[in-house]
Amino acid sequence: MISEGWDYPELKVLVMARPTLSKVLYLQQIGRGLRKTREKNNVFIIDVVDEYGAMARPCSMHSLFHNPYYVPFGDITRQYTPGEMIEVDGLVERVERIVEVDVETFEEKYGNYLNEEQLARELFKNTGTIRKWIKDQSIIPDVVIPFGTRKINLFSPENVENIKIIKEIPEHNDETIKKDFFDFLEERTYTFSYKMIFLLGFMKYMDSIGDVDIDDLLQYYIHFYKNRLETNQAIDRQNCPLDMNKLNDTKYMKNNMLTNPFEKFERKRFMYYSKELGKISFNHNLLSKLEKKDLERIINQMNEDLENYYKNL
Repeated sequence: MISEGWDYPELKVLVMARPTLSKVLYLQQIGRGLRKTREKNNVFIIDVVDEYGAMARPCSMHSLFHNPYYVPFGDITRQYTPGEMIEVDGLVERVERIVEVDVETFEEKYGNYLNEEQLARELFKNTGTIRKWIKDQSIIPDVVIPFGTRKINLFSPENVENIKIIKEIPEHNDETIKKDFFDFLEERTYTFSYKMIFLLGFMKYMDSIGDVDIDDLLQYYIHFYKNRLETNQAIDRQNCPLDMNKLNDTKYMKNNMLTNPFEKFERKRFMYYSKELGKISFNHNLLSKLEKKDLERIINQMNEDLENYYKNL
């Protein structure tokens, strides 16, 4: 109530001891001291801020006015030079020091930088590969921010382009997406059978605009493994975590499908998932480049790979 609706025009000193990231709330709070009276010419605002370099930097008068220079007793709306005299409400002070403060938010500083996960997606690599490169120092982050027991590594746009050159990573864009997709399928890297079953189910239920209802796909996914169990066939490799209890747990199976295999396709921007709509979608640019023979090629390869996969168990 005091922060936003309290009216006491004579208020001259505000101690902002409640940090906030909301510019709107901060303006409402300092507004308690901005009521004009005949006797009041100035308001003193004391921002209590941490100095440990937090990423989420709260609002302050300096950030609000984009004034990076702190001067004791100074008017926040102007800048000073050393030796200049300041007079405020009968108090006279000489400017002895001017301290530079950081007024940029984390977003303003690093909004276009990529973290490890984003870099992996940009380079069409998995996150483990990026972490290995960081560990062996074959790539160097521009910014390393301690975060509890972990570190956040950030890479500037210029560094990302340099990494592409060093690691000889080809360009991946709308023009290369079809080739990228089939190159990905041709890798035939199958830890488990998940990716093949997922893609076969996707092709079965995909509509004309490349969307699949996730519940239909999930039921297909579950039914495949249940059927193998019920007909005494090997469900997958021995370390596969799926059993009848897990197959009957729809929530578990949905998370399983979205984590692996869907994430393998989503990471490379071949597919997207809308939780709100309950749909998994082909990248529409990719779909527009696929002809009927390409769709048949996908289905034929997945069936062939699946047969060989179980034959070699």
